Amino acid sequence: MKKILCSFMLLIMSIFMVTTHIYALSNDIEIIRIHYFRYDKKYDGFNIWLWESEPTSSGGIQFDFSNTNVDEYGAWIDIDFKTNYPSATKLGIIIKKGGWDGYREIGGDRFIDLSKMEIKNKKGNVYTVQDDIQIGLSDNDLANNIPDYSPKILSASFTNNKEIVIQTSNQINSYNFYKNNVILQSGTNQSINFKITLNEPIDLLSSYSIEVVFDDNTTSRRNISIQNLYDTKEFEDAFTYNDALGYIYSQNKTIFRLWAPLSEKVTLNLYNQGHPNYSNNGTKIDELIPYKSIDLKQINNGAWEVTVDGNLANKYYTYTVTNYGVSNEVTDPYSYSTGANGLRSMVVSFSETNPENWEYNKRPNTIKNLTDYIVYELHVRDLTTHSSWNGHEDYRGKFLGFTETGTTYTKNGTTVTTGIDHIAELGVNAVQLLPIFDFGYIDEVAIKNDPNYTDTFNWGYMPYHFNTLEGSYSTNPFDGANRINEFKQLVNSLHEKDIRVIMDVVYNHTGESENSNFNKILPGYFHRMKSDGSFSNGSGTGNETASERSMVRKFMVDSVKFLATEYNLSGFRFDLMALHDSETMQQIRDMLTEIDPTIAIYGEPWDAGGAAISEKDAAGKKNIKNMEGVGAFNDITRDAIKGSVFNESEGAWLQGTNTASFVEDIKYGIVGGVEHKEVNIQDKWHLSPEKTINYVSAHDNNTLYDKLKLTKVPNSRIKDLQIQANAIILTSQGIPFLHAGVEFMRSKPKESGGYDENSYESPDSVNQLRWDRKAEYVDVFEYYKTLIFIRKTYPQFRMLNKNDIASSIKFINTNSSNIIAFGINNPTMPKVVVIHSGQTKGNESVQLPNGIKYRQLTSHQSHSIFGLNEVSDIFYTLPNTTSILIENKSINDVSLKKDIVKIKKGKSFNPIDNLNYDKDKYNVFTSSFYNTNISGTYVISLTVVDKEGNFLPLEYILNIDSKIKVTLNGEINV
Repeated sequence: MKKILCSFMLLIMSIFMVTTHIYALSNDIEIIRIHYFRYDKKYDGFNIWLWESEPTSSGGIQFDFSNTNVDEYGAWIDIDFKTNYPSATKLGIIIKKGGWDGYREIGGDRFIDLSKMEIKNKKGNVYTVQDDIQIGLSDNDLANNIPDYSPKILSASFTNNKEIVIQTSNQINSYNFYKNNVILQSGTNQSINFKITLNEPIDLLSSYSIEVVFDDNTTSRRNISIQNLYDTKEFEDAFTYNDALGYIYSQNKTIFRLWAPLSEKVTLNLYNQGHPNYSNNGTKIDELIPYKSIDLKQINNGAWEVTVDGNLANKYYTYTVTNYGVSNEVTDPYSYSTGANGLRSMVVSFSETNPENWEYNKRPNTIKNLTDYIVYELHVRDLTTHSSWNGHEDYRGKFLGFTETGTTYTKNGTTVTTGIDHIAELGVNAVQLLPIFDFGYIDEVAIKNDPNYTDTFNWGYMPYHFNTLEGSYSTNPFDGANRINEFKQLVNSLHEKDIRVIMDVVYNHTGESENSNFNKILPGYFHRMKSDGSFSNGSGTGNETASERSMVRKFMVDSVKFLATEYNLSGFRFDLMALHDSETMQQIRDMLTEIDPTIAIYGEPWDAGGAAISEKDAAGKKNIKNMEGVGAFNDITRDAIKGSVFNESEGAWLQGTNTASFVEDIKYGIVGGVEHKEVNIQDKWHLSPEKTINYVSAHDNNTLYDKLKLTKVPNSRIKDLQIQANAIILTSQGIPFLHAGVEFMRSKPKESGGYDENSYESPDSVNQLRWDRKAEYVDVFEYYKTLIFIRKTYPQFRMLNKNDIASSIKFINTNSSNIIAFGINNPTMPKVVVIHSGQTKGNESVQLPNGIKYRQLTSHQSHSIFGLNEVSDIFYTLPNTTSILIENKSINDVSLKKDIVKIKKGKSFNPIDNLNYDKDKYNVFTSSFYNTNISGTYVISLTVVDKEGNFLPLEYILNIDSKIKVTLNGEINV
């Protein structure tokens, strides 16, 4: 018995030893051979994209197949694992042809678990087959047809004329064609490509499939895709659902609705926590299966519904959707929030997320016309991550960083405001936030739990859930309600400072293609597809959405409406807007106008190339004029001012490069893109100031400062050009747009040298706003502040009517392409002259309109809203200087009550109380220093401004318990 037991133990030990040898740890792997089998045996142009997925997600490497290295399992590539992926325990793989806009194998991002890989002599094998989502890792997998090398149907789909096109891997002997599992037609001896013509009209509510028999008597069956019919009237009529989707919450019940018109089954899965492995406060607790699953019932027009009784607030959910016999667990495309990393959708009771003083449909009363906007583009993290911000450590890079006031930074005796106080001090009236929806590439678990996690920054242009806020910007990404409350606090904080909030939205693509929840719910519908079944890639990110389809359009309209109403947003910037159709954009505009006509909507009037939407339908440059109230970025004037964004060393008018060729393009921006007889360019495509977004720099491409450095502008002149570039923008008609930090020479230097023009995933150290630079360049900041104040004060720079612009603006002949000068002559307002003097040689003169005296508000490195000096007739310019001249008409019904005001030390004092004026007619600005707790005399300066921009400067003496008597003419008596 002992001998038998001993022999048995040896057998067990030997099996265990073999097993631990075959399925070894990843550090035993030196080479991985990846096989890819195609039935046509053609491998040229095919490649894999391979990356480390775990324990750390990292960038990928492309490896190319060839027709040279081929065996019975297809083409193969040997990967040096030790060199390329030494720490990986799981690899991600995509099999594709050519670049990212070409054919991809099904499954999208697939993964190789190295712990399951069979290792022989430190070498592992990966087996993949065309049109098979399975990946084999061992001889045992191959023995169990993982993957399946047998003949199969590769594709079967209806065409637009109701024919069915079938492609098989091998020639077939016979086929049966089924409708609802009943044979409709049969045939024999077909080639690998053949067609079937229906004897009756297609019934979109029925299921169709085909089964074939190959020469070796193996069979293959596949459902017929109706992807090619998505754009037909029949499909639109049958499956356009107009009621609410997502969920409808109340304390007593929640109604769940999902649009999945071709699905065979939809199941709701309910969970207590938003992440499979973490509780809602981030504690490590597993909840791997739902506590309840309920089947939905199909209602009408492709929608499914179920009502769940009870209060589900703060519960999480997913759907299991079955298409063509394959089930996928997905999040709700309408998700209004999720748990960490967007793995589960959340039921939100929004009234419970509102912070103190939250009031719906309330926005700062600062915008009468869209041209009143001054937009400041900012990334959430950039405002607060640099050490010089000096705010609460837990709020760095978070929504709550915007709620902290009173932060300052001091350098060499200069103290400056930082964070939100800086934005308010600058004077802009709208902040456009780079994407704040739930996007990929930031691990929300790691950013909360791992202090050593470094991949903390991303611009955010890879959307996963459009209606959900990004969890990494909250202090607790595990609780989906937390991010909502904290973002609303951000909105309130900006609103309290009269700053509106604009959201950068990215509906033109989804962060994943085949693996996106949209595609798993209804394959091929939400994206534009190519004839070979691959994703059209006009976004440059792997796919593009099909906004022209009714349910994609509905989703976009619903989404924007939700964001505008729930978060009191004041505008939307559409990324790659030309990928959308103009009809959808117009519907969004019309919907927002009903909510609040001062909500702005604008976007990039271009795509990333190769879009599948026609130019006549696209919301691009050709159609801006046809969309009412939809604006677009003016790249014409941008590049004319400082040079092309596609050639970093190329300068333009600002740098004195071929100035004559850029003058008209700058004038186009000055008049706000409208038709003007003195602007000679062929492509006038905005045609309205409210549609013209004027700018010189944005988050894309080099910062303005870096562009000036790259175009060899000397350090001695770089401040002047940094100021003048946006002096042109801020004195132009249209809507001005400023890149955050441009007001203090923002730079994005690379650690390796040079400048980062595409910092979408560069670290905070590259992207963050450095408040030490504000202290260093506070003079530039002050100049920008004055320019913004001038624009807000004088409506002459914010005209809304294109006819008023055409008749009011007259360009002044300067006889030099280095000087652009114009006057604004509105009969009801003070006259304005603006002179942009570029790379001039010495002082050049400009003839001003006769008989008018102007106050000069800006000059070379000097500026004052009260006026620097009075000028008339002939004006002499300085190089790289913008001079703003304002006619000053008299104000007669305003006066001081007293020339000297006396108060006791410590008493309250308001400088405006000493003024006789009509509050409804005038604004009053003070520019004085006084301290009521210190005895002394102070000069109080007031500036009274009427609605036309006429100024009346006034001064008086404030005496605080002082025996020193000072008169305004400078006399001092003791």
